[in-house]
Amino acid sequence: MIIKKKAKSVIISSDNAGQRLDNFLISYIKNVPRKHIYKLIRTGQVRINSSRSKPSSKLNINDKVRIPPISLTESLKPTINKDQIKIMKEKLIYEDKYIIVFNKPSSFSVHSGTNTGYGLIDVIRKFRKDFERLDLLHRLDKETSGCVIITKSYESLKIFQKKIKNKEINKKYLCLVKGRWNAKIKKSTHRLTRDSKTVDAETHFKVIKYYKNSTLLEAELITGRYHQIRKHCEILNHPIIGDKKYGDRALNKLYREKGLSRIFLHASLIKFYLNKEIMVECPLPIELESFLRNHN
Repeated sequence: MIIKKKAKSVIISSDNAGQRLDNFLISYIKNVPRKHIYKLIRTGQVRINSSRSKPSSKLNINDKVRIPPISLTESLKPTINKDQIKIMKEKLIYEDKYIIVFNKPSSFSVHSGTNTGYGLIDVIRKFRKDFERLDLLHRLDKETSGCVIITKSYESLKIFQKKIKNKEINKKYLCLVKGRWNAKIKKSTHRLTRDSKTVDAETHFKVIKYYKNSTLLEAELITGRYHQIRKHCEILNHPIIGDKKYGDRALNKLYREKGLSRIFLHASLIKFYLNKEIMVECPLPIELESFLRNHN
């Protein structure tokens, strides 16, 4: 149960200027489900400079945000413990004055959700309190492991969002797919539909190694659409092994019996230029590496 009896006002600093109201509240109010935060905004209990606002409202320096009293009787999700913090500290693989890169484990959400009490960004904010603002630059599916970029300030966020828009951040993945991939297939440009909206999507592929009945691929995202690599592999009749949504159920069951308990999809590399070329590689997690050693 959460009960906060008094309303409070928060003055927005330069570190949070430009942020959406909903994103600010999600990071500011701890251990409260997103759906409750959106309800507070929708019912006018959260206000900016005494005015009702939308979740998408952008905050400005010196704005006064009213945080209402919170009474929540639903049980909380698990709290962040020392073990989770220790794991994430060990997964930090790159840091400079703009960003931090983590090698996200599989089965770990990047943010809290309906069924998740906390995510990667919440754990990081817990132990990196030397920064007032930390933001996810992009997302990975819960079951996908690998490189995730966290920006350290609003300025950094805007710089890297522009790089994503201009396709200046190179992101590569490793995936094990069903069957022997035709090496002539270098890319997929199949358009993808989600929520009745169809968008362009482009993925480039490179064969890394053939196995008897599967292929290890490098997939490079040219666009960044929802489940893009997973959908493109399915469309090309080479679903990713272990993919519960788009994969081959019978094959997934066979591979589970061989020790692969997750989707074989890993964000292995990011590369960009900022004053100099930066390349960060995320090694395969031990469960995927061990599986490949015994795979034929």
